[in-house]
Amino acid sequence: MSAALPFRLARATVFAVVCSGLAAVAHTFAGGSVTAPGLSAAFALALVAAFPLTARERTAAEIMPLLGAMQVLLHLLFSVLHVSSPERLAGHLHLPSLSMIVLHVWAVVVTGWWLGRGEELFWTLLRRLAGRIVPIMSLPRPLSVTAVPVLVEPVVVQSTSRHPVEGRGPPR
Repeated sequence: MSAALPFRLARATVFAVVCSGLAAVAHTFAGGSVTAPGLSAAFALALVAAFPLTARERTAAEIMPLLGAMQVLLHLLFSVLHVSSPERLAGHLHLPSLSMIVLHVWAVVVTGWWLGRGEELFWTLLRRLAGRIVPIMSLPRPLSVTAVPVLVEPVVVQSTSRHPVEGRGPPR
């Protein structure tokens, strides 16, 4: 199933929000700082990277490589923006520790799985709604509220007993 532009933008936006938000929270938690322009740049970068992949349904296995690459790029972006002088930049761009690599991999796997499940739910919902919405949209619209046809006629149920509470209570 192929997606139209509004759905593609919505899906890319969700990815960008999750990806840039995760990177910003992790960077701040690790002792760095994130500015509004830096977060905006991270969001724009993630949005541009995700948009080409939104043409069709993606699995978690297809989402994780992009998410991993974006985590590396956003880590570098936040590190560069955090440093005030070029001399200090060399000290910030060192090889990451094993714990940082493990945390990045864990974040990518968990977030990729979560986004993959969201994709699956989104497309399942669209498939289920498509069968119901298309026939409804093809019906002619009524001109006024009074012109709505009655599809179900009221049914009168007649009881065979004299008393509505008959048969309640302990057995005789």
